[in-house]
Amino acid sequence: MSLETAFYLFITGLACGAINAISGGSSLLSFPVLISTGLPANIANASNFLATMPGYAAAIPFYRKEFKRIKSALFSILLAGLLGAITGSLILLVSSSAFFIKLTPYLLLSATLLYALGDKIHQLIMNRWHNLALKNGKSGQFLVYIFSIYGGFFGAGMGIIMFSLLRIMGYSDFHQANAIKNLMITLMSLISVAIFIVGDLIAWPEALIIMLGSGIGGYQMVKYAHKVPQKLLSYFIIMLGLSFSLYYFLQPL
Repeated sequence: MSLETAFYLFITGLACGAINAISGGSSLLSFPVLISTGLPANIANASNFLATMPGYAAAIPFYRKEFKRIKSALFSILLAGLLGAITGSLILLVSSSAFFIKLTPYLLLSATLLYALGDKIHQLIMNRWHNLALKNGKSGQFLVYIFSIYGGFFGAGMGIIMFSLLRIMGYSDFHQANAIKNLMITLMSLISVAIFIVGDLIAWPEALIIMLGSGIGGYQMVKYAHKVPQKLLSYFIIMLGLSFSLYYFLQPL
């Protein structure tokens, strides 16, 4: 690996850590960067889990207050997410990389629209099905499990997808949803990375360089996340999701 490539990957890591700490979705940046270094798509995908994980993990200590407020529901949500991640990662081990790459722009665009319309969708669901418990019930846990299969299988855009799902479930407070998202994706990534190591799918030099930058960027940026208005953060996530969706639609995948 050349010095220029290492610097390119480190700068990418810094940007990824900052994006993850505030909103999520950085894997949609790091994944094409890893591809551009010449890695096969499935290797780049698996390495991406390890590379971007510190950006999520570095933000967790700053959300202690939010975790205390939602601790009663946290265990069941995390358990559903971990089971889904295990399922998706195992599917990846026996699948070709071409299949999920073709789905990427459609999945990301859907996730972005879900995020933008999440509150309205939640209200519509509650108006039609009053007894459907999404926030703390089994219906919500099932949705987390289903979406987490995608997270363990591909993972790109999982931050935005998880935001979308949590908003639909009724977690309208931005920082509570961000706290759950960061913790869940960190744990999901740990499980997935362990599976990918067994399957020999990790490109260690590339992943570790982005990982270093991601940890630094996430730690530095999360300190400012609470100071940014929630509406502005929401607009940022929507624009980020639409931009990455367009990027993937234009790629000859």
